[in-house]
Amino acid sequence: MEIGIIGAGTVGTVLAKTFARGDHQIKLSRHSGAASLATRRAEFAANVAFVEVAEALQQPLVILAVPFEQAPTVLAQVADYQQRIVVDVTNQFTADFKKIKTAPLTGSEVIARAANNARVIKAFNTIPPEFMDGHVDGPGKRVLFYAGDDVAAKKEFAALVRPLNFRPVNLGKLRHGGSVMQVGGGLGNTHFVQIEE
Repeated sequence: MEIGIIGAGTVGTVLAKTFARGDHQIKLSRHSGAASLATRRAEFAANVAFVEVAEALQQPLVILAVPFEQAPTVLAQVADYQQRIVVDVTNQFTADFKKIKTAPLTGSEVIARAANNARVIKAFNTIPPEFMDGHVDGPGKRVLFYAGDDVAAKKEFAALVRPLNFRPVNLGKLRHGGSVMQVGGGLGNTHFVQIEE
């Protein structure tokens, strides 16, 4: 699969390396342009390409790893996502870690409104970056909570992450699952492991 990643900070970098372990073509981008990533070429596998944000946004699956405040503007660059999957990795924090209020919507519902005609999946935002690669110290799989309103998109997402040593756990729709995954929802900064029997 071709996967576009918006944002090449800590989270975007880890996820680019994580998904590159699968049989995927990763298109990593950042706001300052593809050329600004050139000095980091040695960090990434050969199946990670540096592209402009506009190109990354056109991929079949888009991972949004930018600050929450910037997300709606970034997503608005595409008028119609044509039912492509957008994975929302954001948390509602300002740059100085103040909570952003989105009520009555959940943060992921705000993202879904900004991504016109996309099938939005909320995922990865509850896991600290150092565990976003799926590794565990010992047996088992890294638990990955996710939520979304489209059943088929959720099945596709779960199938995508299972081979990367994740145990995906469906928390339901963006309204309910998204509310427990977002800032203050109770699942933030968690890293559970499921031991296989």
